[in-house]
Amino acid sequence: MKTLLLSLTGITIGCLITLAWFLGTPPAEDHRVAQLEAELKTAKETISQLKKQLEVKPVTPVTTAMTSPAVSASTSVEPTPAVTPAASAGPAALRQVLKDPTMRELLTKQQAMQVETSYAGLIEYLNLNNEEKAHFKNLLTQRAKMEADLALRLLDGKVSSAERQSIIAELEKGRKAYDETIRQFLNNDSDWKAFQSWENTKPERTHYETVGRTLFNSTGEPLNQQQEQQLIQVMAQSRQSPTPQQLELMRRIQNPSELNETNIKTMLDVQRAANEQTLQKAASFLRENQLKALKNYQERILMDTESGYRMGNMLMQNNGQ
Repeated sequence: MKTLLLSLTGITIGCLITLAWFLGTPPAEDHRVAQLEAELKTAKETISQLKKQLEVKPVTPVTTAMTSPAVSASTSVEPTPAVTPAASAGPAALRQVLKDPTMRELLTKQQAMQVETSYAGLIEYLNLNNEEKAHFKNLLTQRAKMEADLALRLLDGKVSSAERQSIIAELEKGRKAYDETIRQFLNNDSDWKAFQSWENTKPERTHYETVGRTLFNSTGEPLNQQQEQQLIQVMAQSRQSPTPQQLELMRRIQNPSELNETNIKTMLDVQRAANEQTLQKAASFLRENQLKALKNYQERILMDTESGYRMGNMLMQNNGQ
C-alpha cells in the first residue's frame, strides 16, 4: 500500500507540475531533446493563445483585498487583489481548456520529452536498435499518458469516494499491464531488473536531467558520473522512506478537498526538513560549490512541487463554476 501511495502521489504531482509548466516557464533545454523542442515551437504559440483565452474570462469579485507588502509600504493606493491569468479564469475555465484536444496533445509531447530525458541512460545501457528504441519510448509515453489522465480524473472534486477507489484500481491495473508488456519486450531478466532499478529512481533522474545537470554545470564544478548516481540514490532513498506524517498527508491529499493551503504548507515544510538531511548526506561526496548548487537545485524542485500543488488546489476549488 505504501508503494502504491508513493507512486500515486508522485504521478499526481508530476502531472500537476507538467500543467504548471504549460502555464509558466518551460524547463531548461536538454541536448537530447533538441528535436522535440523544435517541434514544440508551434505548440508554445498555441499555449500563449490558450493563456489569452483564460485572461479574457470575467474575474469573480474578491471581497477580501490582498496586496503586496512592498506596494503597501510605498504608496497609499487602494489595495487590489493579486490575480494570476490562470486564477482569474477560474478552475472551471481551466478544466475546460485541459479538455481541448490541442492541450491534450501538448501534454503528450511534454510526456514524450520527459521519457526522452529520464530514460536516455537506460536506453543506452539496453543497447536497443532504432526500431526497438522507438517502440520502447512509445510504450513509456503511452503509460505516462494513461497515468496522467487518471491523475487528472482524481482531481475532479465531483468524484465520489467509490469512484476514486475505482480510478486508483484502474491505475494499478494499467501499470501492471504496461509492466508486463515491457517485461515481454525486454525478454531478458537482467534487462528487466535494470528497468525496475531505473524506475525506482525515475522522479530523481527526470528532475536531474531537466534541471539539475544545468545547475551543477553552471558552477564550473559539474558532477562526475559517480557523484550523479550517488546524489540520485540519496534523494531517492529520502523519497522512499517517508515519515508517518508524510504518509498520512499523502493519503489525505489524494482527495482534492484535502489539497488545501494548510496541508500544502505542511507538505512543503516536511520536504524542506528532508532536503536538509539530503544535504548532510551529500556532504560526504560533494564539494562546497557543489553543495551550494544542490541547495539551489532543491529549492527549484520545491518551487515546482509547490506550483503543482497549487495547480491542483485551483482545479478543485469552486468545482461548480
